[in-house]
Amino acid sequence: MASLWIQSTPHKSIEAMVGVNDKTVKYWVDLFKLSIEWDLKSNHENYKIGGDDIIVEIDESKFGKRKNHRGHRVEGVWVVGGVERTDERKMFAVTVEDRSADTLLDVIARHVHPGSIIYTDCWRGYSNDGLLSMEMLHATVNHSEHFKDPETGVHTNTIEGTWRGIKLKVPSSHCTKTRITSHLLTFIWKRRNENDVWNRLIEAIRSVYENMELFYN
Repeated sequence: MASLWIQSTPHKSIEAMVGVNDKTVKYWVDLFKLSIEWDLKSNHENYKIGGDDIIVEIDESKFGKRKNHRGHRVEGVWVVGGVERTDERKMFAVTVEDRSADTLLDVIARHVHPGSIIYTDCWRGYSNDGLLSMEMLHATVNHSEHFKDPETGVHTNTIEGTWRGIKLKVPSSHCTKTRITSHLLTFIWKRRNENDVWNRLIEAIRSVYENMELFYN
């Protein structure tokens, strides 16, 4: 079942292929998600991205929108994310209440190492002074004029492509504050461990069981 989940197999297909009911699939998928969330949070510093002279593209994206979906309303949620310009393409993605300068700078401080070079669009929430105070350089691209600045070469195409990849995996009915986080964490964790995802999942599950008392205190 774990290998099917790693391959993003739909729940109904897992039920049919493994020969179990929906409750069993839900139990195991919830355990997998709990395990990777524990793994990410318990190794938070190791999961910060960027560093000296590493370019980090940062952007915000709206997941979902106000519309009727099978009889109920989907409000949508804003997500702020960043991706390194490295072979590993390390990333973060978190939900936010707004896109104010205070919110964006707090997210960057928590998820990006000092010394990084930040690439963004020209949204006013990205404060040059705030980024400089965190020892980060800042360059922008004006999307009203071009996708890639012809003079500086600055663009945010990597993070925008990442948004498209995530949205393909998130059902529109899950684009809410209470449901989308697990999808974001799953995408991040799988990318971070794509070269050894099976063994890393087993280690994460083992760690959850070894620390089970923490979940009930």
